Amino acid sequence: MGEQKRWDVRVEGDTVVVELRRRLVLDDRASERLYSAIETAVTGDIDRVLTVVDVEHPLSDTLHDAVVRGARTAAAEGVTDWHVTGEHEHKAAAVARELPSVETAVFADVREARAQPA
Repeated sequence: MGEQKRWDVRVEGDTVVVELRRRLVLDDRASERLYSAIETAVTGDIDRVLTVVDVEHPLSDTLHDAVVRGARTAAAEGVTDWHVTGEHEHKAAAVARELPSVETAVFADVREARAQPA
């Protein structure tokens, strides 16, 4: 599975969904592509970002940097809520703690996160 299949950024209504899948490893160029995808997605009429964390290990520095830069860009574009969910809730909480300038909330599953108002 290629690097692009291990992460996905898409817009669903007023929400940007960022999926970080298993065995995701990013080099600097791939990290830049992820950040660019987040940056492009949050420039529309977006109220929140939902990040689905499904990685087995702690985030690599390059992955972490891409997500944090994305959160800063989202905040600059007026996004106020960033919801994080993951199979391992402690990993989702670790991601949420690192996001600057946005209100974060951690949920046990995607359905619960989607049910929350932005």
